[in-house]
Amino acid sequence: MPEESPVPTQISSPERPAAIARLRRRFDAWYRKNDIWFLIGMLAFTAVFVVLWSNIVISVRAGEAGVLWSRFFGTATDRVYVEGTHVILPWNKMEIYNVRYQKVDRAFDVLSNDGLDIKVDVTIRFRPDEREVGLLHQRIGPNYLETVIIPESYAAVRSVVNLYRPEDLYAESFQRIQRAVTDRARREVRSRYAIIDDVQIRRITLPPTVRDAIQRKLEQEQAYLEMTYRLQREEQEARRKLIEARGISDYQRTISATLNEPLLRFRGINATRELAQSANAKVVVIGGQDGLPLILNAGTSMMPEALPAVQPAAQTVAQSVAQPVPETATRTGAEGVTQP
Repeated sequence: MPEESPVPTQISSPERPAAIARLRRRFDAWYRKNDIWFLIGMLAFTAVFVVLWSNIVISVRAGEAGVLWSRFFGTATDRVYVEGTHVILPWNKMEIYNVRYQKVDRAFDVLSNDGLDIKVDVTIRFRPDEREVGLLHQRIGPNYLETVIIPESYAAVRSVVNLYRPEDLYAESFQRIQRAVTDRARREVRSRYAIIDDVQIRRITLPPTVRDAIQRKLEQEQAYLEMTYRLQREEQEARRKLIEARGISDYQRTISATLNEPLLRFRGINATRELAQSANAKVVVIGGQDGLPLILNAGTSMMPEALPAVQPAAQTVAQSVAQPVPETATRTGAEGVTQP
């Protein structure tokens, strides 16, 4: 029968404090012999750790992503270091990328459909694809803005603006041109591990001579539209006056058929009553066969041959007004107070 292997002895609970005491005595004895070298080693380790702290402990802040480059295994394209604190070996290196939306302003000189120089000012909003930051770092690098974003945006602006003539750029909607530029830039940049959110066109500057000619043309078009509007308005006004004249003619034709002398006399009496009850200053000259004011007398003709019959009544009123007022008469003050 094979011999049984010896069972390793285990330190029982009562013997454990004694074993710990023996290890402590051995360490104290070793430390008394090598205390200086121990202190030198600890100081050296602390100095190395402090010097290499920035290469060992890496902090990835909010809105950032890290890519690890190993000296022995290369770029870790399958792992992205998210926000937080990470510990790496001192001979490795971690590259930090800003994965937030960023913007940059650029001015591009492009050619129109007929070969004229046009300046286009744009604002590009972009960010790297945080899921593919490792591939972006390996194949393009941190300078991806100048390597990918700007060139592809310039190519998109050039290809879209080249489809239009200068005067068409004035007439075409900025939104349509901007949408076409953004769609083209997105397609080209998406395969290069970055994302273009928008390409906003701030201004399109044409050559001065072309700009002045287009502005004059637009002014003439606006003047033509204004004149057309005026003619249409005058035509509508002429139709309105014609309809108004027809209405007045119909009204007079209808009224003349119902007018008679008793109705006119009744209207004259009502007008005289309202005039007499009015608080305004007035002089009413009454005469004629109906006892109405001269302007309302239906039976009195106002032709020149009827004027001599009115003159005696007017002279009588004038003479009565010109007679002196007795001293005992009362006078009305400026404010309506009766004075003796």
